[in-house]
Amino acid sequence: MSVSGTPAPATSPVSPALAALRAAGESSDADLVAEFLAPDIVFHSPLTARLRFEGKEEVVALHRDIFAVLDDLTTTEPLVLGDTGSFSFHARVRGVELEAMNLVRCNGKEQIVDYKVFVRPLPGLVTLFATLPPRVSARRRGRLTGALVASLARPLAFALRTADLFAPRFL
Repeated sequence: MSVSGTPAPATSPVSPALAALRAAGESSDADLVAEFLAPDIVFHSPLTARLRFEGKEEVVALHRDIFAVLDDLTTTEPLVLGDTGSFSFHARVRGVELEAMNLVRCNGKEQIVDYKVFVRPLPGLVTLFATLPPRVSARRRGRLTGALVASLARPLAFALRTADLFAPRFL
């Protein structure tokens, strides 16, 4: 589903950053993301409020992990208001569909300084939860920690995907 409307003014610091972020996602190119990140970027995890990724290098590395687990990523046209913009994307993780909304705030240098992602529906979110954190943990803290995170996340993801199959029948 594409969003159409009046394009952002050419003077918006968000428009070039969103265009680059969309292109990076659709081509799975983390280096393209790097071009529009501020050195002090903060990426808020969509999986927990207890974790933020800070700094350009860490956010680029995170995008390498994200692009490694997402397939068939497509984006919609962005919405921009002042220094803030958003766009949605559709992708699959381990064959499970997910939809997400990126929300970014830019500085006057056309650099993303704040970045949030919201993910739905539940089966896509929990499959992402079972796939991405083990990979990020292994990169940041070692393979053993990645395996521990996977052993905690995968059963929870299985339980929530199963609940999603049956709970709607009772609503």
